[in-house]
Amino acid sequence: MGPRSLMKVNFISIESSRPKWASEAFLSYEKRFNNSLKINWIGLKPPKRDRNYNVPDIVEREKELLTSRIKKNDFVITLDKDGKNLTTENFKLKFEEWTSYSKDISFIVGGPDGLSPKLITDSNFCMSLSKLTFPHSMVPIIAIEQLYRVWSMTQNHPYHK
Repeated sequence: MGPRSLMKVNFISIESSRPKWASEAFLSYEKRFNNSLKINWIGLKPPKRDRNYNVPDIVEREKELLTSRIKKNDFVITLDKDGKNLTTENFKLKFEEWTSYSKDISFIVGGPDGLSPKLITDSNFCMSLSKLTFPHSMVPIIAIEQLYRVWSMTQNHPYHK
């Protein structure tokens, strides 16, 4: 068996639109990683909601959309306000652990009604970026900045200081 190909880190999110400023901010971090990681932001259109939509039904349909983009062997990290809060140092240690598995990593961002409880329990790790609620366009940007921060620490890069 040959050497492993480039590790991929995917940010898979439910999003109705992606503002230009969000794409530009994400790209500014994506460009900073060296060739050890390939970063992708995969946006999925949410199911239509009417005034009286059924929340569990929509969340289940979004789960199907999200899981359709997760590869079988990915290490899956769901982002949820009730997930584990990590310090930067603890996130760095987790990142080193996750990359040691030699699997691609997928960060999952749900829609406005959150993630399916089953998707959260089936994930390898559930992480909270904050107890605060953020606009959905900002979540991948916050997550990639934090990922860049801990990656730069593993590379002895001065960004974190």
